[in-house]
Amino acid sequence: MEARNSNYWEMLINRGVQRFFLLSTLHQRPMHGYELARTMRDACAGCCEPTDAMIYPTLRELVDGGYVDCRDEVVGGRTRKVCRLTDKGEEAYRAGATAWQHVLGPLNNAVNTALRPSRKVATESVGASKGDQK
Repeated sequence: MEARNSNYWEMLINRGVQRFFLLSTLHQRPMHGYELARTMRDACAGCCEPTDAMIYPTLRELVDGGYVDCRDEVVGGRTRKVCRLTDKGEEAYRAGATAWQHVLGPLNNAVNTALRPSRKVATESVGASKGDQK
């Protein structure tokens, strides 16, 4: 995939953002898989669309790393795996929040700069206007 394509950037961004939203969602309270996926989708508010193909492998990786603990519990008469952040997971969530806090201001500035009309376009526009007056 090419870097000039916004899909390329969305794919890269989604990996980090979705991992952070997963930690954020479990920080709220313990949840079973379906509830976790639904709550993450709501939290993302359309900025990214977490899929089961992303959520479950990431969850497995976080469990293996000791950041999340999943246990079988009876929920509504059904046995489900309920996941919760461990103390290590809470630390990771705070560390992620600190990292995002440092990047958001400069990122916002860079995005605004990128989306502003370029000086070249503005100069060409002014030149065209002067030429139109002749």
